[in-house]
Amino acid sequence: MRKLFRFLVPAIVSLALGMTSFILQLQPRTTDLQMVATNFAEIEADFEFLDTPQIPSTKFRGYRAAFKILRYKKDSGSTESWIPASAIGQLSMNEVESWQMRGAVARCKLSSKPAPQGTRFFLYASCKNPQLLKKAPTQAQLIENIRSSFMANLSGLSEESAGLVAGLAIGETSRIPEQLAKDMKSVSLTHLTAVSGANCAIVVGVIFFLLKRRIANRSLVCLLSAFGLFLYVLIVGPEPSVLRAAVMALAVIFGVSLGRKAAAEVALALSICVLLIADPWLATNFGFALSVAATLGILLLTTGLTERLSRRMPKWLAISISVALAAQVFCLPVLLQLQSGIASYAIPANVIAEPLVAPITVLAMAACSIAWLWPWLASALTWIASALAQIIVYMAHELAAAPMQSISWPVGFLGISMALGLVISFVLFFRFENHRLKLLGAALTMILVASVFGGFGHKLQSQHKWSGQPWQIVACDVGQGDALVIRSAGFTAVLDVGKTDALIDSCLDSLGISIIDLLVLTHFDLDHVGGIKGALSSRQVRTAMLSPFEDQRWAASQVLENLDQQGVQVIDGEVGMTGAIGEISWRVLSPHHNADGSEDLNDASIAMLFSSANFYLVTLADLGEKGQMRLAQEADTWLGRGLDDRPLILKVAHHGSADQFPEFIEALRPDLALVSVGKGNSYGHPTKRTMDLLELSGAQIFRTDESGSIAIWATKAGLAYSLAGRLD
Repeated sequence: MRKLFRFLVPAIVSLALGMTSFILQLQPRTTDLQMVATNFAEIEADFEFLDTPQIPSTKFRGYRAAFKILRYKKDSGSTESWIPASAIGQLSMNEVESWQMRGAVARCKLSSKPAPQGTRFFLYASCKNPQLLKKAPTQAQLIENIRSSFMANLSGLSEESAGLVAGLAIGETSRIPEQLAKDMKSVSLTHLTAVSGANCAIVVGVIFFLLKRRIANRSLVCLLSAFGLFLYVLIVGPEPSVLRAAVMALAVIFGVSLGRKAAAEVALALSICVLLIADPWLATNFGFALSVAATLGILLLTTGLTERLSRRMPKWLAISISVALAAQVFCLPVLLQLQSGIASYAIPANVIAEPLVAPITVLAMAACSIAWLWPWLASALTWIASALAQIIVYMAHELAAAPMQSISWPVGFLGISMALGLVISFVLFFRFENHRLKLLGAALTMILVASVFGGFGHKLQSQHKWSGQPWQIVACDVGQGDALVIRSAGFTAVLDVGKTDALIDSCLDSLGISIIDLLVLTHFDLDHVGGIKGALSSRQVRTAMLSPFEDQRWAASQVLENLDQQGVQVIDGEVGMTGAIGEISWRVLSPHHNADGSEDLNDASIAMLFSSANFYLVTLADLGEKGQMRLAQEADTWLGRGLDDRPLILKVAHHGSADQFPEFIEALRPDLALVSVGKGNSYGHPTKRTMDLLELSGAQIFRTDESGSIAIWATKAGLAYSLAGRLD
């Protein structure tokens, strides 16, 4: 009873504090600001930068920073008043000045946008020419100068190795080339550039080691180590993984100062409680979840794994493999929500890379601390560190190019459940001494592994495929929106994702799609990109093609953010670009470079021609009459002589709106016309004019509002189709 009481009291107190913190953080969301965000209105406000603006990805047009509204101006007839507030948002800016850093206070007229439900942000906003009201604190300026001096004197064997040194040391990833980042992701090395527990342990360990021989007072050594850790957190930035590791390290330091052996599991639990009380929104952060899962796996499994592996190999190698395997197993349930499959070379890659992290970090942090005083010495230290980092660079490229990069794993709830089962089986076998529990863990592990590698897992994953038809094109029923799926020789392309996450996710799931080789987002209207999270859910996207038209709407920012989080390679679609999806070749017909000649967002839509041995497919997105007229004028460059020899499928523009160029449709004379449109929509789509035009051209018309999803494939006799795509 006493043990239960000792457990319940801290749990109840932590829960009460966490709920109080959550309520207090939600409290500042005032009605006035809510209306401003909902109506996409402008508001003049004073705000504080919560971090230094950064470019989140190479494809994002501008800088981003978290900010906190301190007060805003409210007009009441002839009077103006400033209302105190405390609402956190995300700021977008095209340019950044030197004073714009964490802690600075500025005034600006914000163009607001509502943030999605379930995020810590109250609104998204953009700002032009903010006015400085208060400079950042001296310590913030000092930290920014230290980072700037380090980056200015960063040198290395190559651009890749130098950029990796910055990522490993201070979490600065802006200098890491896109290809290297992609290859590191494919072999599960991305965590190296996310500063976490290993980095904090290295920093604290080095400080403790250096001071212990010079200072006899243990408490003073611990205090100075904690101060050094605090400075390190300031330099790298308060990212979730950094904060978790720092709080955990502080708990361990506190235990050492008291002369007690610190329980790592207790320190981890304490750090989680403290951070979630301070910021409950961390519970929704995948980086935080991965950091906690990896740490817990290392704590629970490493000892047991090392003990068994060291019987057959050197102990240092056993430890390296145990750490990598333990982290991968515990992270698997979280990773499956971000990607499909398991990286085949994750364990060997981490075994090679992990021993290099400590010397690279020590050298880079030494360079960082002296860069402002002795830049030449800092440059020399980073060069030496880059020589070690080059090994990781070479390994990432080689393993990423190796065959069988990914091991198939069931997706969705089933896949996550199987991953949790694998975690439980490993804990039973390697953590407990009870013989029966070990046998249970071993049996469960063998069953799960056999299910995945023996094909059982694949059957479970793909049991919802459509009724066995060899479909090549599917127009998904996503309501008032567009979503087209193309498959050939095991490769898949998806054109637009509709407006709703659930609808596109359901359609792709019913088709058994776990990997999207090419994702084309024709333009940033919500009915074409709103379902991006549903399309990315439990799926791997290799390349995304976007319209190059400059689009400042919040939907564009959200799409880029989601693609960036998944590490998706992003390219601009331009006239003349070509490629292939299996045995189906494709060509971009519109828009021109930077959308030259486009008058609006619809006119800048990506239009494409797909060519197979048995049919042609022309997709027009929301291209209007003027855009179609431009295509007609350029027809000689892409129609070709043999177009009439094969059936032509037309994905009708803009859900069948009246904005069509009749001569263009007459020239195409499609055999089959697909109209993606929502039942009972308020736009009047498709219009009678367009339907009459398609009928006159001789096309067989299929509409998603009447037929549901539509599957099409080629036969010797011509095109075949299946309506409504009913599941088995």
